[in-house]
Amino acid sequence: MKIAVVRQKYALYGGAENFSLEFIRQLAGAGHEVHIFANQWTGEAETNIFFHKVPAIRVNSWLRVWSFAWFVRRLLKRERFDVIQSHERTWRQDVYRAGDGCHREWLEQRGKYLSAFRRLTMQCSPFHRLVLKIERALFAPGNYKKIVAISDLVKKNIQKHYAIPDEDVVVIYNGVDLERFHPDNRAAHRDALRESLSVPKDAVLFLCVGSGFERKGVRYLMEATQYLDKKTDWRILVMGKGNWTRYLKYAPEELRARLIYREPVKDLERYYSAADAFVLPSIYEPFGNVNLEALAAGLPVVTTRFCGAADIIEHGKNGLIVENPGDPEEIAANMNRLMVNKGNKEREEMGRLARILAEKFPPSRNTGAMLRLYEELSAISCP
Repeated sequence: MKIAVVRQKYALYGGAENFSLEFIRQLAGAGHEVHIFANQWTGEAETNIFFHKVPAIRVNSWLRVWSFAWFVRRLLKRERFDVIQSHERTWRQDVYRAGDGCHREWLEQRGKYLSAFRRLTMQCSPFHRLVLKIERALFAPGNYKKIVAISDLVKKNIQKHYAIPDEDVVVIYNGVDLERFHPDNRAAHRDALRESLSVPKDAVLFLCVGSGFERKGVRYLMEATQYLDKKTDWRILVMGKGNWTRYLKYAPEELRARLIYREPVKDLERYYSAADAFVLPSIYEPFGNVNLEALAAGLPVVTTRFCGAADIIEHGKNGLIVENPGDPEEIAANMNRLMVNKGNKEREEMGRLARILAEKFPPSRNTGAMLRLYEELSAISCP
């Protein structure tokens, strides 16, 4: 099949970007001709993968979104494809993969944590008004053949705000590289990496990975530190793109030495191997690929009810789910449960079961489901 995949940017970091790149490689490896339409591409030339540069006016976010959607529509008209799959909100696609969730729902959840003035500013923002306009058009009848939700949460969000028939939305969960992210990495990397981070061998290390600190709930994670077990030697490592100096101020000054920040890296699997547990208290997260990576690495995950990964995590079995991401005490209570004593047996058992859960989501499962969807659409188009 000749498949077009639309994504604004393919970078070396970011859960969505890494998933998209792995998905494309899976398709190409299966013998399909994949054409990438993007403004930025950091990958190398590979068999069956072809890159098309999409212009974008990067003066501000409004122009960037509008110009990319406009230019990609023009470029797609120049060739014939069996399937056009967009990972972005655009005006032309057969399959829309809602990897970024529902923008209208994100604004609703975000608004809960803003002042009245900031909510008004957000509602009047030309950028958000444009994204909502494109989103409404995208979900209008006739502008798509199928919508792929990456979690049941996202499906419910879309149907909450838009009149989408149940049969038009299919839930296909992401996959994870089970070899790259593996508990066995601990033997190879744990001690050396902890030493490089100045983390004591016996300290309980929580890892938080994700860019966009507001959405990831980093403020409430920092506020939660004041409620963490004072009898346990703990550390928190935050990795991602964001204004760390601003968010660090939400933690009590006397605890800031226990908080570590690093920017995104290529070899993220080494950092999972150094951690004892993973925490991502997002206020809205369509799925959060990093949750799946942490599970694969054998780490119990502390996430929130507003994260798509909560669909698959069983509270108290392979992870813990925070009901209110804006409640630092609840976040801390769940983290404390994983560090009562050195060598916490519950934490170890959760980590073992976390790996078993992750093994249900190999990349081939996602790719196979997508290919079956493509074949279904082709059969409808060519009876």
